[in-house]
Amino acid sequence: MKNIKTINLGKGINLTLIPEEKFKTNLVSIYIQRLLDKEEVTKNALLPAIIKSGSEKYPSARDMAAHQDDLYGVSIGADTSKRGETQVITFKIISTDEKYLDEKIFKPVVEFLDEVVNHPLVIDGGFKEEYVEIEKQSLRHRIESVINDKGRYAIERAREEMFKNERYGISDLGYLEDIDKINGKDLYKHYQQIMKTSPIDIVVEGNFNEEEIVNIISNGFNFEREEIIEIPRAEFKKKIEEVKAIEEDMDITQGKLVMGYRCNVDYKDEYRYYSLLVGSSVLGGGPHSKLFMNVREKESLCYYIYSSIEKYKTSMFISSGIERANYDKTVKLIKEQLENLKDGKISEEELLNSKSALISSLKTIKDSIGGASDFYFSQHMGQTNTTVERIIEIIEKIMVEDIVDAVKDIELDTIYFLSNSKEA
Repeated sequence: MKNIKTINLGKGINLTLIPEEKFKTNLVSIYIQRLLDKEEVTKNALLPAIIKSGSEKYPSARDMAAHQDDLYGVSIGADTSKRGETQVITFKIISTDEKYLDEKIFKPVVEFLDEVVNHPLVIDGGFKEEYVEIEKQSLRHRIESVINDKGRYAIERAREEMFKNERYGISDLGYLEDIDKINGKDLYKHYQQIMKTSPIDIVVEGNFNEEEIVNIISNGFNFEREEIIEIPRAEFKKKIEEVKAIEEDMDITQGKLVMGYRCNVDYKDEYRYYSLLVGSSVLGGGPHSKLFMNVREKESLCYYIYSSIEKYKTSMFISSGIERANYDKTVKLIKEQLENLKDGKISEEELLNSKSALISSLKTIKDSIGGASDFYFSQHMGQTNTTVERIIEIIEKIMVEDIVDAVKDIELDTIYFLSNSKEA
């Protein structure tokens, strides 16, 4: 992808332009960064849905929908996500490319997004309590749904225990016990502070004239700004003194094993980081991997098994569904497979399949609108600014010895096991 440009608009606001002609739509995304903080994380999780519920000009869902129809059916989305130790609040608007229309709509589309984000519906100095209560209930259901999805719950609990004294251990969905404390007035004051002090990235993806778009974005968004908070880089190195082993009992039919590792690799060291990524794929990246072939297929110890890397903390999690009786044997075999990886016992087939899987995944980033926006925001946020094409070039060159160097400092930090003790 060529000619991607990032422009500093001042006051902690950056604009990234991603030209792409193959889609019939254009996308404008606003990414707002906050440090994960137990005191505000639940409030932040509530904000996206409340903000897109209504604005000063369009106070109801009906008014919002009518104006979206006037703009040829633009679609607005909003959510929060966790990237390392940062909670990101995102607002997006997708509109039809002007070349398919009889009129220019990009300017009114940007003005509509500005209206939603910078002029939310406020009644008596706060968000409309009716909307707040609806979204509080919705957030409760989302948090409770994590508990119902035992595989996801186990990973979240493993993260919480492994990073107990670090921001990464904080849930980006927030906490049930904090929901009832929130009201419309306090939440609006908090939102005002966020919009004044947070780093903001605006990303435009689609078919556009650069000069025209820069002018529309610069004049179309009216952010009130104060002193901008700093988002420090997350610590990614840690020496493990003692492995934590946590068991949790629950009435479930299948045990969930999660093993958390510190990789101690700087993600800004591109070649080493992507060698780590290939190593994780060799270890547990799919049906071609060591864990799948040896733990699941050969020994039949688990229902599923895979490994994944968290970029900003360069941590690795191995997740598996097992019977309680197979716990010791599974843990032992997982450790053995990681040692084989560290020893460079990697076949040509494992290496090629792992690289091929990662490259195929990278190529899908450009298959739908929005993939490139999220990718390049993440690159900018991590101060790496690497292109998809450059990453593919790096991965293609990675050899076994590069993987050995990248995985040599991986250390086991936490073993978390969720099971039903009645099985014993």
